[in-house]
Order: sequence, then structure tokens, then C-alpha cells
Amino acid sequence: MGAIADVTAAVFFLVSSETRDWLRAHYMGLTVAGLLLVAATLALLNITTSQRTRISDLIAAQRELEAQLAEPSAHDADMFQAIMRRASPQSSLLVWLRDGFLVTHYEGSQLDSLDQFIDFCGRDPRGFDDTELNEMYGTLIEKCRNLRERIGPNIFPIPHTRRYSIPADWQDSCPEVYDAAVQTISAAHDELLGAYDTFIVTAQRKRFRSHLEAPDVHTIT
Repeated sequence: MGAIADVTAAVFFLVSSETRDWLRAHYMGLTVAGLLLVAATLALLNITTSQRTRISDLIAAQRELEAQLAEPSAHDADMFQAIMRRASPQSSLLVWLRDGFLVTHYEGSQLDSLDQFIDFCGRDPRGFDDTELNEMYGTLIEKCRNLRERIGPNIFPIPHTRRYSIPADWQDSCPEVYDAAVQTISAAHDELLGAYDTFIVTAQRKRFRSHLEAPDVHTIT
């Protein structure tokens, strides 16, 4: 009843002649005040939205920093160390791939080290606990296998040697095939090195730096 009485009184007040006269006399000021109030409200809403976005960005950055500063799990540290024993930046495999790789031919022992690394990766299906690093690792394995598959049908053993080569007579008898072989092997080689560099940089960012200086292992048992 009290609320009904208040509403009734307010209605009578608003429709009274004195109220209408006052509104007609001050409508311009009321209009300006209303517009200012709307503008202030919109500005406050915009500021609030901006601050919420900034806070969300700061929280996301904090979580990313915490993830980067987190120590690798024991499994990841052991697995990375095992990989570096076979394919560290100073290993014979990477020295060959980065400095000594020739698209048209190679020594048998050089490809053996790549085969051994592929076999090692295939024997452990667990991967890394760290999702991002595991994705980079999967890409690296894929690129290693891709290079091996591109070499297989295009480079053949030279009789009585340990050397393998794209047949020299392809340059004269079927130059298109020869050029295609060179291009596909070269592209696969470049993709492998790109994947390896991405993997190493990601591992460094995730605090695996102390595991990068690994001894080179030439023979895997």
C-alpha cells in the first residue's frame, strides 16, 4: 500500500500544472544534462571494458610467463637428453645435415645416422609431457622421415663403394626427372633443418638449455 501511495503521489506531481510549467521553462538544461549523463555513462562503460580487456591480457601474459619459467618434467628432461645424444647441434648427424649435405650424393654412413635417429624416435611413442614441445618434436620426426622417403627412390648405390648418388646419366637421358629429384630432396632437407631449429629454440625457451651440450653418439645399440 505504501508503494502504491508513493507511485500515485509521483504521478500527480508529474502531471501537475506547476511541474509542467517548470519543465517547459527548464527543458533545455534538462536536455543538456541528460545528454551529459548518457555520455558519461558510455565513457564509463568504455573504460570498464578496456580495463577488463587489459586485465585479461595481463592474466594471459602471466600464465604464459609461468609456463615458460616452469621446470621441465623429469620425463621431458630425460627424453630431451636422449634425443640430444643422437642429434645435438654438435652431433655428426647435424654437422652433416647443416654443413656437409649434398643433394646429389652421400656416404652410406651419413644416411645411417639419420636412419638410427628415426628408429630411435619410433621406439618411444610417449613423446613429451609439454604439449608445445611435443608438437615441435612430432614435426621434426615427420620431416626426418620425409627426407628419407625423398632420398630412397632417387639416390642409388655406386657399385663397389659406400657412396650413393643420383644416377649421372639422368642429366642427359631424363633431365626433368633429375631436376625433380634434386628439387624434392633439397626442399625436404631445408624443411628438416627448419623443424630442427624450431624444436631447439622451443626447448631453449622451456629451460632445456643445460641439456643442449650432449655428447655425440655414433652408434646406437
